[in-house]
Amino acid sequence: MRIPALIISGFLGSGKTTLLLRLLEEAAGRGLRPGVLMNELGKLDVDGQILEEHANASVQKLLDGCVCCSKKGELLDALKTLSAQKPDLIVIELTGVANPEEIAETITEPGLLDELYLRQVVTVLDGEHILDYNSIFAADKQLVRTLRRQIEVADRLLLNKTDLIPSAKQLKIEKTIRKYNDRAPIYPTTQSRFDMSPLFADIESATSAIVSTQVPKTPKVAIRGVATVVKQQETKSFSRIQTISLPWPREGGTSRSRVEKCLRAWEDRLLRAKGYLRFEGDDSVYLMQFAGGRTVWERSRYDGEPYVVFIGLDLDAERLTEQWHRIFD
Repeated sequence: MRIPALIISGFLGSGKTTLLLRLLEEAAGRGLRPGVLMNELGKLDVDGQILEEHANASVQKLLDGCVCCSKKGELLDALKTLSAQKPDLIVIELTGVANPEEIAETITEPGLLDELYLRQVVTVLDGEHILDYNSIFAADKQLVRTLRRQIEVADRLLLNKTDLIPSAKQLKIEKTIRKYNDRAPIYPTTQSRFDMSPLFADIESATSAIVSTQVPKTPKVAIRGVATVVKQQETKSFSRIQTISLPWPREGGTSRSRVEKCLRAWEDRLLRAKGYLRFEGDDSVYLMQFAGGRTVWERSRYDGEPYVVFIGLDLDAERLTEQWHRIFD
């Protein structure tokens, strides 16, 4: 069974660490053993010290940088270390300037694809200051885009510190939020307190659950007589950011142009797409990466089973799979 990963997102001071502590309390009450990955921009581990004083969990820390940029290379190793300890779930608290979809992409790396899956993204919003961000950070357009993206990709939105704002302002904030995300439920909260049961639905303790000795194998799908690994079916993600892994035959009977055409057809929903691909009549393996409407190809030394991963918002998995298979006809 793959390990579910919960991502906590939100700007600095919104209440993410408070939420993390509440999540760990809830996990303990359910008999679950969590792993935690904390990322801080500074060199001093303030939040990590708070965590260690209040919770009994396996913790990995990435300090003095953001996992979306300077610490991106260390993120993969930290998640591997946590997953090797076989926790019942992993909670990832991002820095206030991190984009959650970057983490979703890392989880699809070959070393983690069979170990973790993204369950949900929870974004915490500072109700007292959120309406001021556009003017405060007007000179930093990238930061403003990141803060909006934290809202757009969230599966649950916590409008925190509602005890510090009047009801009229709360309604205005909720209306603003809906411009960027009209699907995720909004929870007005104080001290990041809300009903967490939906986050933990169907997550069982590996030590207490009665587990069958017959572990389901990863299903196989044949395309033109070649068996390739497809997405595992034993886990379910509840996140709007969906990760769909699809098969690629070792002797792929298609072309780069057909792959790119398929990607462009899903451009409005795709955040990322990547894979290690091999074309018929070519001994090379290529790393394909798609983002922002552009596809980049480069030769790779990857020697595992070829595959491709789509990462997007509210993807129609059945229709995407059907269209993907057509490029091999």
